[in-house]
Amino acid sequence: MQLFEYERASHIMNSAGIDVILATSRHSVGYLSDYWHPVSDQFYVLWDTEATHMTVVGLPADIKRGAFIVAGASESTTLEIMDPWIQDRRFWGPGYYIQTWDNPLDSKPASGDPMEVTANALQEKGLDRGTIAIEKRYLGSKYSERLQALLPNATFVDAEDVIWQLRMIKCEEEIRRFRIACELGSKIWLDTVHEAEEGMTQPELQSVFKRLCVENGADYERAYMIFGPAGLDLSNGSPASGNVELKKGMFIRIDGQAKYQGYICNLSRIVGFGEVSDSLAKAHSVEKWLVERCMEEMKPGMKCSDLRQIELDLYDDIGYPPVIPYTGHGVGRVVHEPPYIALSDHTVLQPNMVETLEPTICHSEGGDMFISIEDQFLITEDGIDWLTESAPMDLYV
Repeated sequence: MQLFEYERASHIMNSAGIDVILATSRHSVGYLSDYWHPVSDQFYVLWDTEATHMTVVGLPADIKRGAFIVAGASESTTLEIMDPWIQDRRFWGPGYYIQTWDNPLDSKPASGDPMEVTANALQEKGLDRGTIAIEKRYLGSKYSERLQALLPNATFVDAEDVIWQLRMIKCEEEIRRFRIACELGSKIWLDTVHEAEEGMTQPELQSVFKRLCVENGADYERAYMIFGPAGLDLSNGSPASGNVELKKGMFIRIDGQAKYQGYICNLSRIVGFGEVSDSLAKAHSVEKWLVERCMEEMKPGMKCSDLRQIELDLYDDIGYPPVIPYTGHGVGRVVHEPPYIALSDHTVLQPNMVETLEPTICHSEGGDMFISIEDQFLITEDGIDWLTESAPMDLYV
């Protein structure tokens, strides 16, 4: 399914002087085509060790020139089954199975490498002398240099800004997937908490979250489990999950990310396992108040930097300093996307953006513990739609 308005994409590209976008990252290929091959989740070196798995989506500014996909020959069956909206599909390299190769010992199959096939497509479409936007952060120098050598008359620029401009505003299908992801993610979070047992380690509870993702029809993206306080000094940042055992009186912090058809629910809660100390309960109450106050202020037409300043002003009288350098962030096919609700980001919030709020404080009694409640919101025409509302913010669940 096409997840963006082509006319809007053309306008953004033309305004930036770009003739074609070449997407190569997992998230941008997935966004532009609604397709991704599972092997490409990894740095997958192919049989001759000269090439790594590569899928390319080309999106010309001129819709009449036609979008195209360049994929490994071994993807042909997957492409046929998933059947993305782009019908111009080109393949490079040998098939995966020996019996499909004309000559299994030929180190240079006739179908070429991914950049050669991409360059041929651009030449056929009359784009080989145009301005080509590539994902410099993800393409890698070997493929980038190869493409530039094949297209010496083209001008190459970075695609990152225009892709993010396009991806910030979600279409109705993306919003539908977000709603399902957040419904599933909220349920998975709550069920995970209910399976927590005394003596359980952080990785063991993380495994529960993974299992519940599968059982509920969601994809597991990531889960960050912390039990505490546990005598830790967090002056240099939050720790990875370790072998701390859960005990009565501890907080459980779960920052879980379940995914549905490519779109992520980013939900964080902190709950008491048994009765917690008065100071921990106070910290939780302050954190909940911070989130609720930011929710009251969040609306379309507001600059991200202004919302961040509003949050910072709230710390004057609460007795806790802010911990992280932003109030929230965009979410999509990646858990952290622009725009950031930060002093340096002056993006104006617009309807159909999806953002989180996660003001965070640090409780320091018996070791540091980051106190964080994170929720996900859809910006609407006149306010916000709370996508993770079904996950209670209560101290005890």
